[in-house]
Amino acid sequence: MPKISLKERKKLDLFHEQRKAKLRKKYPEIHGKKLDYVTHSFEDNDGGGWLYINLYFTDGTNFSMDFSMNNPAIVPRCIEYGDMSTGDYKNIRTYYYRGEKR
Repeated sequence: MPKISLKERKKLDLFHEQRKAKLRKKYPEIHGKKLDYVTHSFEDNDGGGWLYINLYFTDGTNFSMDFSMNNPAIVPRCIEYGDMSTGDYKNIRTYYYRGEKR
């Protein structure tokens, strides 16, 4: 495998830094928060299922992602950020919601 030149290495480093900066802006409410714990669950039904992932932060907020599992794809259905510090869930922001087709 040939060595990467210094010029090419700097170009790759810049590309990766720009990519990370873009990803940090995607969900700004959760960037830099301290993670408390993570839960996940899966419900199976005929021909597919549901995958639920929750990230709980130490300040009482949570970031939840729900996915529909249909062969051969995993499709996001709902991505939300909410407050659980009072005991009841209060939605702060819905990043993505894909309603069911009728």
